[in-house]
Amino acid sequence: MIRSKRLSTVLLLLIAGSSLAYGQADPFARDPLPEGWYAKIETSLGEMLIYLHPEQAPQSVAHFAGLANAELAWTDRVSGETRTNHYYDGLIVHRAKTALRFEAGDPAGTGNGAPKLYVPPEVDRPMKFDQPYRMGLTRASLNRISGAQFFISVSPEPYLNGRHPCIGTVVRGKTVARQIASTRTYSNGRPVEPVTLEKVRVFKSGDPQPIPEPVPYDVVPEKLTPNTDPRTPGR
Repeated sequence: MIRSKRLSTVLLLLIAGSSLAYGQADPFARDPLPEGWYAKIETSLGEMLIYLHPEQAPQSVAHFAGLANAELAWTDRVSGETRTNHYYDGLIVHRAKTALRFEAGDPAGTGNGAPKLYVPPEVDRPMKFDQPYRMGLTRASLNRISGAQFFISVSPEPYLNGRHPCIGTVVRGKTVARQIASTRTYSNGRPVEPVTLEKVRVFKSGDPQPIPEPVPYDVVPEKLTPNTDPRTPGR
């Protein structure tokens, strides 16, 4: 009888422990994700899952995915070395703007040292920054959009529409995104306590359309040749 009671107690404890673990388990680990492409971003403050939008920003997503999955070569602007590695792993969040967004993707940690990888201006598309928790690519200069640096917004920022490609939407880890965006910073926006991208990978669920191969791109204004022939109209 005593033995039976002890066994019952052990079973109850095991069931209780299992219920607790199940309750704390990640729901995405149990339920299949909707078909599509995703970026899993593990940071020192937690994890985020991003649903990517290659259908509206194909080259922007292609560059981000190629760098994340060590499939796209890039040149270090300091050493001059060409590398093909999991680009984002170990990089820091170099800028946070309270209650708005945070930025990452620069090996120098300054916002000015990302490799010279650029993407077409895939900015006039249906998915915009009118809603919070969007992922976009930053500008490398006035006329160039970086193919490496990204930001994640935590508030609506419609003034970014038409200026930055929107490449994804946060579907898990919104609390983590808000925490990173609201971390205490120096005057230049760099977090006082470093926030690190520990691991970034792109993967698919189901059988979505493939992400295209990244194509080199740069904005080089066409040089116009002066028209000296009076018989043809000027350019």
